[in-house]
Amino acid sequence: MKYRLLNYIICPKCKTFPLKLTILKRIEINRSADLPPCDLYCGYKEDYIEKIGEAPCKECIRYEVIDGYLTCTKCGDTYPIIDSITILQLKFLKPKKAINEFINKYKEKLPEEVYERWI
Repeated sequence: MKYRLLNYIICPKCKTFPLKLTILKRIEINRSADLPPCDLYCGYKEDYIEKIGEAPCKECIRYEVIDGYLTCTKCGDTYPIIDSITILQLKFLKPKKAINEFINKYKEKLPEEVYERWI
């Protein structure tokens, strides 16, 4: 998942923005692009653009979150990021095989209250 997506994603359950990102695995990619800066929220700095001033887009674009999860700060729902794909489906729609593999891979790093919501 690219950090830029945090500028657009809301909680599917309660519509809260922004979501909190927890990274379990991230990679650096040799990439550069002239993208317009995020207009509201910088996922890389985890803060609103108006508070951080100039967005660090050249630095942000070099990284991709491979595994992690997003947490809603209002309702507490969590959404896994598996192989760079953010799964925003509600509990009963989540792909069970992929979720179980993810939980087994990161069980030592995941708080129990996070993965219990997925199974």
